[in-house]
This record gives sequence, structure tokens and C-alpha cells, in this order.
Amino acid sequence: MTDQNPSKTEPRPLISARSSARRPLLGRGLLIAGVVLAATGLVMAAVTPWSELSDLRVSMQKRVANQTPMRFIAPGDATFDLPQGRIFVAYLTDTELDGTRYLASSELVFELTVTDAQGSVMEIEYETTQRANLPSSRPGKPSTAVLVGAVTIPKPGPYDITLILGKNESSSAVADVFLVQEDEIETLNEAFRPVLAAFCGLGGGGFLLLLGGITVWLEKRARLAAAIRYEVH
Repeated sequence: MTDQNPSKTEPRPLISARSSARRPLLGRGLLIAGVVLAATGLVMAAVTPWSELSDLRVSMQKRVANQTPMRFIAPGDATFDLPQGRIFVAYLTDTELDGTRYLASSELVFELTVTDAQGSVMEIEYETTQRANLPSSRPGKPSTAVLVGAVTIPKPGPYDITLILGKNESSSAVADVFLVQEDEIETLNEAFRPVLAAFCGLGGGGFLLLLGGITVWLEKRARLAAAIRYEVH
């Protein structure tokens, strides 16, 4: 016989066993990955030579304070006896040299040339967008060091440094040459990788932990909503 009163109850929703088993693992996986990254960051932070970096910073500050600044008027040139290392050539927008104050725009475009004692031209790494704020003797007036370029000094000796302006430009500024010695470069290079790994590990681990926590919370909300819907039906 045909059932005259068919059941009006809606069929229960079908849930994929594979998807239900996979979903809760997403949040846990993110949490585990975050913990692993954070632990790696902590390990790299522990092996980073922080004391050596601090000693290097103090040593460089003392060296800069005790040595005569390597400066000249730009456009112009000067010859300096440099040790092996790396120099950074910049010009200052507001400073005094030999009793004269020089004010310049921070938008000047200098062309840098460095030659050794044999006249060989050194390779220049241009960094025209790097700037650093400096203290100024004029209240309320900022002073800026604008990095022109960096040069690796392969061996000790005299080097000629020249700064010239482009066509249709006229201004004067004080050029400053900052030296990083070879042993300081080695210390910085040795510390760079663990420092970078520590920051990436801690930052990435924190992000994954946050994302994993949010995912676990959303998964719980989804399971709760599915359970309520199942009970209603």
C-alpha cells in the first residue's frame, strides 16, 4: 500500500567524512607550524652574538668620535688614505665646514667617482633614496644626510673621491665619507643571518599562531553551528 501520510521530515544533511576529518586539522597545523617557527626564532636569537654587536657599535662610535671627519666641499674632490673595508659617501644638507655653513636641498643628484692610486675606477653602488636625519644647530630646521653611494675598498691606500652635479644644477654641500672597516664588516656579516632568522622566525611564528588560533575558533563555531542545525532537523 501507498503511504497516505508521507513523512515531512527533511533528510539529515550529509557531511563528508573526509572534509570533517580534514577541517579541524587546519587550525592545529597552523598552530604547530607557528610553534616550530617561533622555537626556531628563539634558538637563532639565542645564538646571535648580541654582545659582539654591542661592542662593535660602541667601538664604531668611539672611532667616529676620535677621528677627524672625512669631509670636503661638493661639487669637488678629495683624497683620503683608506684601510680595507667599505665606505659610504653622503652629502649633508645643513652643516658647517671651516667656519662656513652650507645649506643644500635634499634632492640633489650627485655623480660619484672613486679611483685608487693607479687611477682605476672603483665600482659604485648607488643608493640615492637613503636618508638619515641629523641634529641641526638651527632650531626647528632639520638636517639630513643623503647617501649617494657605497664603495668597497679592496686594499689599503690613497683613494680619490669626486662628487659632481648633473647639468643645469648648481649648489654646494658638505660631502661626508663614513668608513666601515673589514673586521667590522665580517662581524656584521656573521651576525646578519642569525639576526634575520630570529626576526623571521619570531615574526612568522607569531603570525601563524594568531592565524591558527583564529582558525581553531572558526572551526569550533562551524562545528557548533552544524550540531545545532543537525539537532533542529
